[in-house]
Amino acid sequence: MANFGALSSLGLGSGVLNYDVIDKLKKADENIIVKPIENQYKMTQQKEKDLANITMVTSALKTAVLDLANGTFYAKRAASVNGDDVKVTVQDGVDPQQIAMTVEQLAQRDVWESKGFSSETASVVDRDTTMTMTIDGSDYSLDVKAGTTLEELREMINETTEGRITASILDAGGDDPMHLILKSDETGADQAIGVTFDDGDSNTSDDDFLSLDNVQSAQNAIFKYNGVTVERAANKFDDLIPGVTFELLKADPNAVDTVTITQDVEGIADTMQNFVDTYNKWISAMNDATKFDEEKGTAGIFQGNSTIRELKNDVAQTLFAVTPEGKGLASFGISVNKDGMISLDRTTFIQALETDGKTLEKTFSDDVNGIFAKLNDLLAQATDPINGTLTLLDNQFKDEEKRLEEERTTAMKRIDAKYSVMAQRFALYDEMIGKMNNNFMALQSMIDAQTA
Repeated sequence: MANFGALSSLGLGSGVLNYDVIDKLKKADENIIVKPIENQYKMTQQKEKDLANITMVTSALKTAVLDLANGTFYAKRAASVNGDDVKVTVQDGVDPQQIAMTVEQLAQRDVWESKGFSSETASVVDRDTTMTMTIDGSDYSLDVKAGTTLEELREMINETTEGRITASILDAGGDDPMHLILKSDETGADQAIGVTFDDGDSNTSDDDFLSLDNVQSAQNAIFKYNGVTVERAANKFDDLIPGVTFELLKADPNAVDTVTITQDVEGIADTMQNFVDTYNKWISAMNDATKFDEEKGTAGIFQGNSTIRELKNDVAQTLFAVTPEGKGLASFGISVNKDGMISLDRTTFIQALETDGKTLEKTFSDDVNGIFAKLNDLLAQATDPINGTLTLLDNQFKDEEKRLEEERTTAMKRIDAKYSVMAQRFALYDEMIGKMNNNFMALQSMIDAQTA
């Protein structure tokens, strides 16, 4: 029921001019005036939501096109190794080549082992001793006090040597099972660990309270690269050939591993398949948005929208164009069906890539006539965040939404004002009718009394 404040007695005089009448009249006006605005508002909101999805799939399509357009697509590389001593990873763009490698020696860390102690809490020294550790030109001194335990010494070494030497305790079994292990953090000949002890007594010549034994010597990796002997401090390195990372797995001076770097045709085909899949998602969304079913009388939300229709047509015309040399997608194993969906014949595509890669690259990426170069420019114009056609259409919907919201608010204010005035008039009419009814009833009573 409408709320008109103090007019709480409306309808008492006439029994006709009441709130229900005003509510029904107001509802009828809202259905005629406001409801169409609200429907337009909801439709605009839905268009804005659906446009966001189209913008998203169009941006994804542009991303899938980018590698095909700028030529990085063809720089994909693959590396294979005939042998099991070397592992190789390669970045795109590296020159195709073949390399012979023989691993003669792997790089190692320096490892030292102490004598055994009864437990981790056993004392390692009975008099104050300075323990000096040297690695790659750096010295680290430790003041080891009498009574220092094995685990305390381990912590001192780890805290003092800045992570360059790692100390740990190994349970080797036996009567005195606990051994202190010193290990260089990195490999290479420069990582050899030197340890000296000085208890301050010139009369003692051997102050090594750990009785350290070098169980593994630090050394560089040594290998032959195309017959040339090369050394590296680590078994994994990327400074031999720009863009190529080698990892030496095991040493075998009698084995020759052959590394082959080639164009990655399978990876290139994967990139093309990704474009095909992304394009099919895009065209499916565009078909749904612009479809029209004459029999059912149904239409997509953007059926008839010139921006969406032109974008769909422009992409199709660009993608399925033929270059001046008479080449198109069909020349390289890409076909299209009646719904605009495309498919890739992987075998035909790889064969074209291997036998006539230059023609394929020119057809796809030529700055002037390249299919994907042109498509990339077209999609960039559509998705530009400031002046793109899809961005401008989204701004148009937002402006329309704001206009309809203001129009609805104005219409409701007019209707509220109209029926507020009507309520006031109904109150006056109701009062007049009430008085007339009372006068008529008094007159009727007089007539009835006179007649009796």
